[in-house]
Amino acid sequence: MNIKQFFIKTLLLAILSWGTIEAFYYFDPYKKHDSETSYNAIIIDKIHRLQSTPSPKVVLIAGSNFAYGINSKLIADSLNKPVVNMAIHYAYGAKFMLKQLLPAMKKGDLVVMGFEYIIQSKGNKSEQLLMASYFPKANDWIEFDDIFEQIRETSQLKINRFKNILERLLKNKELNYQVSDTTSVFFRKSTNEYGDLVSHFNNPPMKVIPRAILSDKVSLKEAIADMNEFYESMQSKGVKVVFVYPTYSHSNYVLDKPIIDRFEKEYQTYARFPILGKPSDFVFADSLYHDMAYHLTQKGGEIRTRKIIELLNKTKL
Repeated sequence: MNIKQFFIKTLLLAILSWGTIEAFYYFDPYKKHDSETSYNAIIIDKIHRLQSTPSPKVVLIAGSNFAYGINSKLIADSLNKPVVNMAIHYAYGAKFMLKQLLPAMKKGDLVVMGFEYIIQSKGNKSEQLLMASYFPKANDWIEFDDIFEQIRETSQLKINRFKNILERLLKNKELNYQVSDTTSVFFRKSTNEYGDLVSHFNNPPMKVIPRAILSDKVSLKEAIADMNEFYESMQSKGVKVVFVYPTYSHSNYVLDKPIIDRFEKEYQTYARFPILGKPSDFVFADSLYHDMAYHLTQKGGEIRTRKIIELLNKTKL
């Protein structure tokens, strides 16, 4: 076999292999099941509530520190307004998350931002594309640096999906998560009607909250710029926007205070939106956290929510 024949056969094999990956991606036998159960698909329910809830309403946006640590009913009862908790996961990035809200916000609405200390602007493209595979509208919220990044990230998603399908076909087993169980947290029906995560209420918390990782080399300037842009856009529509610091367990706060102090200074220097309170307002005993420095238990979430309500009531909005 000469070099030309080898090249042609190799090319044909590659085309056939990629064709198989594409076929499995578009004809995924688990797609319906995953759409009904995947935590990434929860955006379908959250967007529906966001769009169907009348104004004036309160919208909460952040990563999992808001998903875990908010009791939206307390806010709704206190402010006498419906509440929508849009929080899912910090890895989506500030820009991606804030874009979700833009079309649904109306005059008189209030947005409470509470992004984590690890929030970045661009976010994780793999996570964003995974959400978009269940909710195509999410493609409009993704910003690629260039066409090559788009091709690379999209291809990786399809390869990962292909591997996942093969593994599941071999194991032939599907899990059905329930809020009532004592082990599961992240699945589509893991929230209440407001969008608050409640699946962890029955799960025993960790006895020792793991050490969080904050980098002293990271800056929040780009994410703050996204928040500024969103704030100014909302101002023109008569929508109020405020920011509260994320919750953080006491032991981790003690260790990371120098970094958090620097982040607070960045907010104070660059933010053009109102900031309610200070980081220490949302630092609680480790016993009020479920499984990491940002994830509050049910009791912790109620304490934190009452603090947010207190700050909102003190502010002329």
